[in-house]
Amino acid sequence: MKKLILAMLFCFCGTSLYAVSTPEVIWVGGAWRLSDESAPIFMADSFLSLGQVDSTYLFTEPLVFLKGGEIGLGLGAGARVPILDGQALAGYNVFFDYTTDNYHKRLTTGAEFFYPTFSAHLNAYLPFSDEHNRREALPGIDLALGIPIPNASFITLWPSLYYYDGRDEDDLKGLGFAVEVKPVKALSVTVGGRNDALESGRDRGEIYAKIQFTLPMERLGEDLFKFEKGEYPLNVNALLDHRVVREPFITYEHSLP
Repeated sequence: MKKLILAMLFCFCGTSLYAVSTPEVIWVGGAWRLSDESAPIFMADSFLSLGQVDSTYLFTEPLVFLKGGEIGLGLGAGARVPILDGQALAGYNVFFDYTTDNYHKRLTTGAEFFYPTFSAHLNAYLPFSDEHNRREALPGIDLALGIPIPNASFITLWPSLYYYDGRDEDDLKGLGFAVEVKPVKALSVTVGGRNDALESGRDRGEIYAKIQFTLPMERLGEDLFKFEKGEYPLNVNALLDHRVVREPFITYEHSLP
C-alpha cells in the first residue's frame, strides 16, 4: 500500500513537470484554529495551478502550521477533471504530512466529488513513522460532505464521520458537524464539534472555531470584503481551486508503557 501511494505521488510530480514549467499562484491564505482540547493552531497555505493535461486540471496545495511550538507540513499534488458533461468535478490527491511533534510522518490519499448541490470528500491516512515518546500515529479514514444552503450558499453545512485504528487504546471513531459562513471572498468562519480531539490524540469531544482567509491573486485590486450571497446551484467550474478537504493534523494515541 505504501509503495502504491508513493508511486502515485511520483506520477503526480512527473505529470506536473510535463504540464507546466512555472506554477501559477491562484491564492494564498491562512487560518487561526481554536479548540477546547488543544493549543491554538496557526496555519498558512497556498494553491498553485500546475496547468492542464487534456481536460485534467493539476495543482499543488502546500501547507505549514504551528501548534504548541511544533511545526507541521503538508506537501502533495492533486488533479480535478470535469465529468457528467461538465455538470460535476471528480478529483484525487496525494499528500505527504510531517510534524516535528514526535517526528511523525504520514501519506494521505483522497478522492473528491463536486456537484452543484453538494460535495463529497473521502480520505485515507497511512502513517509510516515509528512510535516516539509513547505516541504512535494511527491509520484511518474519513468522509465529509459539503452542503450549501439554498438561496444562502455562503453558508455551508459540513457533516462528517471518521475512523482511526487504535493500537493500545480504543479506536477513535465518531461523527463531526461544522457550519462554515463565508460572507465575503476573503474570509470565512467555521464553528463545529466532533466526538474526538484528533489533533491532540484525545478520545473526548471537542468544540472548535476557525477563522480562515483567502486572497485570490487575480482579484487583489477588487473589494475582497464585499458581501457575496453566492449562487445556487453552484457552478462547479468555479471550484477547481477549492481547498482540499482533509485532516491536516496527524492523529496519534498515547501508547501503553
